[in-house]
Amino acid sequence: MKRLRNRATISVLTVAAVATCLSLMWSSAEGLSNTAPAFRLTTVRGEVYSTESLKGQPALLMFWAPWCHVCQGELPILAQFYLKQKPASLRVLAIGFADTRGHVEDYIKTNPGTFPFPTAYDAGDRVAGDFGVSATPTFVVLNAQGHIQVVHRGGGISQNPQYQAFLAALK
Repeated sequence: MKRLRNRATISVLTVAAVATCLSLMWSSAEGLSNTAPAFRLTTVRGEVYSTESLKGQPALLMFWAPWCHVCQGELPILAQFYLKQKPASLRVLAIGFADTRGHVEDYIKTNPGTFPFPTAYDAGDRVAGDFGVSATPTFVVLNAQGHIQVVHRGGGISQNPQYQAFLAALK
């Protein structure tokens, strides 16, 4: 009887742990300030992106680092989405952080097909800090009014139900 009770306890704890992990990975913007923090970044091609320049259009921000193996897998997936499936109104901006400018730019140069979308470097990780980013990759989805709709930590954003619903509403 005691052994059965221990197995039940372990099962409950396992389910709780999985649910916690999924809620962290597929979190919505609940608990965050709904309005995106003000930022201004210059892409490696010299284009300026800011909170103001993105207003009026929904946006997907991907915070990534060159050393992040999950990012290395997600960036080509994002590139294919950008080239073949992205709704016309959606802006995409990749933001390299948590490394040196040189490493970020070298990674971009050695993987040119991976970056069909604008890509910027976050000097001093200021923008990442303002958005509360603490993991790579982290995806942040903004609506056309500049409000945070989805925050997704880790890979697999395309399977996130909140992200899927957001994209479906754009089509």
